[in-house]
Amino acid sequence: MRNGTLAGALVLSAVAAFVGCNHAGPAARAPQAAATVRAPAPPDFGPRDVDAMLEKAWTEKGVTPAAAADDATFLRRAYVDIVGTIPPPERVVSFLADRSPNKRAKLVDELLASPDYAEHWADYWEDQLMGQARAADIDRFAFRLWLRDAFAKNTPWDRMVYALVTATGQNSPGGPRPKSMSEAERAIEKSPEPVNGAVDWVLKYRDTPQDWAGNASKTFLGVQIQCAQCHDHKTEKWTQKDFRQFAACFMRAQTLPLDGLMQKGQKRAIVRDIDRPLPRFMRNPDLVDIGRAEPTALDGTPMTDDPRESIAKWITTSPAFAVEAVNRMWGHFLGRGFVDPVDDVRPSNPADAPELEQALAKDFATHGYDWKRLIRTIALARAYGLSTSSASPVLWSRFRATPLGPNEMLDALIDATGIDDALRRMGRFDVDALTERLRQLYGFVFDVDEESDEQSFEGTITQALVQLNGRLVAGGSTALPGTAVARIARSDMSADKKIEALYLRTVSRPPTADELASWTKYFADPPPVSAPEVVDRKTPGPFRRVPETRDPKIAAVEDLMWTLLNSSEFVLNH
Repeated sequence: MRNGTLAGALVLSAVAAFVGCNHAGPAARAPQAAATVRAPAPPDFGPRDVDAMLEKAWTEKGVTPAAAADDATFLRRAYVDIVGTIPPPERVVSFLADRSPNKRAKLVDELLASPDYAEHWADYWEDQLMGQARAADIDRFAFRLWLRDAFAKNTPWDRMVYALVTATGQNSPGGPRPKSMSEAERAIEKSPEPVNGAVDWVLKYRDTPQDWAGNASKTFLGVQIQCAQCHDHKTEKWTQKDFRQFAACFMRAQTLPLDGLMQKGQKRAIVRDIDRPLPRFMRNPDLVDIGRAEPTALDGTPMTDDPRESIAKWITTSPAFAVEAVNRMWGHFLGRGFVDPVDDVRPSNPADAPELEQALAKDFATHGYDWKRLIRTIALARAYGLSTSSASPVLWSRFRATPLGPNEMLDALIDATGIDDALRRMGRFDVDALTERLRQLYGFVFDVDEESDEQSFEGTITQALVQLNGRLVAGGSTALPGTAVARIARSDMSADKKIEALYLRTVSRPPTADELASWTKYFADPPPVSAPEVVDRKTPGPFRRVPETRDPKIAAVEDLMWTLLNSSEFVLNH
């Protein structure tokens, strides 16, 4: 139920009611010894509780929810959202054959326990926190590895954010820039000095503490305080003084370069705190007023002793911290957050279903800011399992189809086509390095600008053309030795089995009777092929030259693969 008055009050309380927060931050969360009375466990708030609250809201709003999605749709949706790619064909077959009543819950638990879970969420948060930052002393691999290890350990979110905001130490092992994650991991393991990848996020804002403050507030609290940087906010309570005092907490992180300007490769640096604003900031007319301000939290609490550590404790213990995390995750899984955009929580932008948002936030906080628990609750709620439709998804009464993100798109293409196996068979390419180059290419084309207010990838003509004509799609849908197309096209399977195999690999379901009949007819009488070889010198390595197949029977299989890869069913999470 959307209730403006109640929603405004609840959101305002989450953002503004910071007075009296416990400032014992994540670093001080040691268990107490000799406890004589065991505190009762916090009550669980699970998927069925989410269902009850949403169903009440649907009834009050007069909304009829869509029918439940079928198993194939749910399987693909859960794979994309939890581990960032599509399911392998054999998993589609086994899941559809499973008749156990709790198979969806078992699937979600399986995905949360997968190594791909940590990889996916490291990619997600690297994109959110780093954007397109590429400075010489920013080690993106070290940062992503730090994130991956934290998610692999299921580190509580408050501890992760505390570690990010307070990060000190060395950013990178230095040396030649690694070409892949595995190469970067080996370099860090061999480094004589310990490497703290979280430092690389601090280095992004080495010269712009005002941007650091604004992005920390927006990302971790959902408060867009940066709007008050130049003047008092016109519609919200934030003043220029509020911004300056908050940004003053981020003025004392000093960067010490370890490599000279002429040093090639990855630059090393150390970040440490000093007891005053950096002198160079105080000589900058754009920053001097911030440097003179008293470091203060958004609720007016002074941050006097160690401003960066104090503000990290304050952020991670504020009520808005859990609310923003829940809102972001709900938006990721349901296509739209309780508040939209997900990082713009304010009284004049009230939440939908605010009681549900608050209940989830309370559960998230009382259970140790456990991402996996929150994801499981959302993924097993009824709303996440509904089908899509053309009607407006009022109060998440139907699933909202959204385009795959750049990393999800690339991983889905690689997994569907098996192009990486083909490259390994050639033996002339570093597949991990090539994949990383492709990831950067797809990120450049498909990502939105890091500082824009765009919250989701909506797709553009340029992006569609990359998908339709890109060498990766062309190579993956060509019968190159080692690709899925080659294995299927040259197998002794019947035509209908080949068609089914391609559908399972790409759109994660068997073909319908009509689709099977249409493509079986096409396979029986394919058109002749006479197209020349395609050369594209702008694309990395083996994808520059994609030979056209001369055998019409094999070309028919390629045509089906190309059609499926460019279908809306493949490029959308639905």
